[in-house]
Amino acid sequence: NCHQFQNDIRHPSKNSKMMNSFVIVAILAMLALTSAFAPSTPFVTRSAIGSPTELEASRINAKKEKRLRNRDNMRRFRKKGKISRKRQMRKIASGEQRELENEFIAKCFTQITIEPAAPKDQRDQRR
Repeated sequence: NCHQFQNDIRHPSKNSKMMNSFVIVAILAMLALTSAFAPSTPFVTRSAIGSPTELEASRINAKKEKRLRNRDNMRRFRKKGKISRKRQMRKIASGEQRELENEFIAKCFTQITIEPAAPKDQRDQRR
């Protein structure tokens, strides 16, 4: 061990070459890492989004499309045969209302027989 230490002291060029190569490798690794994390182009360019209103418009369109998708999926995947309590109450109320209307119309159009008025000549003859 002591002999090896003396050889290292006597041959500094061997150590410095090794250290120089290590430093160069370390510098290259640092450059590679920094260039990997640094974006080459900015994230949002003017050509991608012209104005804030365009961004807002695309967000609004996305929301409209989402609403349509949700509505379609609600129709597609709703449970068949089950009627909600609200809808059932509406059905009952509309049925009652329809029945009242039908009775009213039936009363309006009932046939009443009215004796036809006799002609004037026949009235005069009776007297």
